[in-house]
Amino acid sequence: MQWIGGIVRKLRYKFRRAAFALAMSFTTAFILSGALSYLHAPPGAFIMKNWFNAFITAWPLVFISIMVIAPLVDKFINLIVEDH
Repeated sequence: MQWIGGIVRKLRYKFRRAAFALAMSFTTAFILSGALSYLHAPPGAFIMKNWFNAFITAWPLVFISIMVIAPLVDKFINLIVEDH
């Protein structure tokens, strides 16, 4: 591993897919759980606890989905998009 600016270490390339899935699943679950919690809450009753509970439920599911589905989607995209 390599230090960058003395502060952050880069992950090895073999962890790239998992790091991508972790970051993408966190972002997706955070945004969607917040939006859906807000939309389904009674007017004026949006509660952060509901958002947090929805997020904690969604994040692992989205992470697993990305780890399983992303490689399949990537192969499909390679079939329909020409090489550069």
